[in-house]
Amino acid sequence: MRFEFSVGGRTHAVTVEGKSSGASVSVDGRDGRPVDWVVISGGIVSMVVDGRSRTARVARRDGGLSVWVGGRRFDLDLGAADDAASAAVAGGGARSGVVKAPMPGAVVKVLVKEGDAVEVGQSLVIVEAMKMEHDVRAPVAGTVRKVAVAPGSSVGTTEAMVEIEPSRADG
Repeated sequence: MRFEFSVGGRTHAVTVEGKSSGASVSVDGRDGRPVDWVVISGGIVSMVVDGRSRTARVARRDGGLSVWVGGRRFDLDLGAADDAASAAVAGGGARSGVVKAPMPGAVVKVLVKEGDAVEVGQSLVIVEAMKMEHDVRAPVAGTVRKVAVAPGSSVGTTEAMVEIEPSRADG
């Protein structure tokens, strides 16, 4: 799987090959490093990178993740700066009712159906990516026009998962 993260204003391409046990992770095209990880609970991740054990704490924030490793905090912004999905997750910019995944993954649960009325920030779809569940929320208030995914579907950052017809007051 390929992801884009921005850290400190610099965008990095991260490629993960394999599963949590025996994965290879490369950043910006450099040689992959062997990584094993397991989610312990509540955002605590135990990992072995290049044979060295580390523990990280991961927390969701608007538009991305905050990761604490070795006493340092890293704020990861998901996707490219002009990515409509990132803007929707961050709560700004994306005023259309097209909802995309913030990163490639698998749909765990669909919480709405066609015809449902939704409010800004309402949970629509739960996507599992990088061994974490991501709550994808409505960027606008309106009526669900189309649901294009089902539990078990693989999703990327370019295809619409849900389409919302914005209410007149919102769009």
